[in-house]
Amino acid sequence: MSSPDPLDAAMRQAAIAELDRRAAGRPLDSDDLAAGFQFRGERIPFVNPQRGIFKPRVMSYLLSIRTVFPRTGARVWYDDQRRVHEQIHGGEELIDYAFMGSDPNAADNRWLKEAMEAQVPVIYFLGIAPGRYTAIYPTFIADWSARQRCQY
Repeated sequence: MSSPDPLDAAMRQAAIAELDRRAAGRPLDSDDLAAGFQFRGERIPFVNPQRGIFKPRVMSYLLSIRTVFPRTGARVWYDDQRRVHEQIHGGEELIDYAFMGSDPNAADNRWLKEAMEAQVPVIYFLGIAPGRYTAIYPTFIADWSARQRCQY
């Protein structure tokens, strides 16, 4: 994985190596995501458990995007929770991912735009069951639309 920032690129490589080791043909669970990876003696999580868009403070660019699988009867917060499986299983190369909130200038949404502009590879954690994920990487943000409040 390349990144315009060599330190950021090295951290992405460490994240991918840990994902390769952890996943080894099995889905990841919330504990796997929380455990994160080690880089120069520091633990860096793969995700923020409270948000779908995650940029560790020590990285220059967004590291991961996560779409959760809605629990039965639970509130669906974003439409991408409904459509992403249809899009992926339908063979679409581009999927919709909703902005956080309605402000395209919110930090999370700016991180998406910055990753798109720099063509930084990100990790996409696709929820396949409540608390279970498949890691898809590298993933690139191909478009960002303030008007539609989503990226692809």
